[in-house]
Amino acid sequence: MTKTIKTPSLSIKRRFMRFYISAWCAYIPRYRKRNGNSLTPVLGPDEDLITMSYESCQVLRYNGYSNFKALVYLSSDRTIGVKSALLADLLKLNDIKKYDISDLYHLISLAEEIVEEGDVLVVSSDCSEAAAAVSMVLSKSKGYVEVLSSESLINSPPLLPSKVARNDFHADLYLGRLSKFLKNLLERAGVRPQEIKYVATNLKDLRYCSKILKSVGISDASLEPSKYVKTIGYFGTSHTLLTLVRSLEISSPGDHILLLDLDDNFTCATSLILKVVEDLRPMRGCVNYLDKLLTNTSVITLQ
Repeated sequence: MTKTIKTPSLSIKRRFMRFYISAWCAYIPRYRKRNGNSLTPVLGPDEDLITMSYESCQVLRYNGYSNFKALVYLSSDRTIGVKSALLADLLKLNDIKKYDISDLYHLISLAEEIVEEGDVLVVSSDCSEAAAAVSMVLSKSKGYVEVLSSESLINSPPLLPSKVARNDFHADLYLGRLSKFLKNLLERAGVRPQEIKYVATNLKDLRYCSKILKSVGISDASLEPSKYVKTIGYFGTSHTLLTLVRSLEISSPGDHILLLDLDDNFTCATSLILKVVEDLRPMRGCVNYLDKLLTNTSVITLQ
């Protein structure tokens, strides 16, 4: 199976290796700030990005996931370039490879290479409108969720100035490219558009996202996880993986999930097709349910 990355001047083909997601966990701060009619999770006085990351990883460790060959830390905060090293030290993960990255495109490219050596712990922690951390374990040969195919679309120069898509020439042009991009992804994965049960995306304008999905025949109902998380707030680089966790919480064996992540300037789109291959109920003892975390009655409201 090959993976093609296209730019206006460059086309690169390389082999895509399927891998699995074998565990995951989400951490939501107990502190809330009123945002309209909702309470948005924010960092409290005793919390930071590393704290959230550590707590989410601890849940995985308590459930037997601790033998990692690499740690990948995904965050938009570049004030500290060694978060993976700090977290590895706190978790006492000695002699493992550590990487700090800032987008999902580099995460997927990196994961395909290093998962060959053993399980990879991926941690995404960020604070935008809302704060959260997500941890996942990627494995080469076994897991509850299989990554069937991945693809990245690179545009240079950027087509759109922000995540809020506008109904203008550039938006229509990008829509056409994304439509072709997703059709190719589905074809290589051997999945029909009607088989996509849920879509996990960081796109703020879900109406524009709905247009993208309809252009390839994916039902608008698939956006339920993304709509659910969006009502709480925007979680920065953690948003896409947080919507994926929500999708996994409500999925059943055989369900297909489309993950669609776009960067701030719409220069790059990264997408995955995933399939739930095992019953997720045993795993849900390890996962902190998002609806429970986001509606916890013991939250502390900040003024």
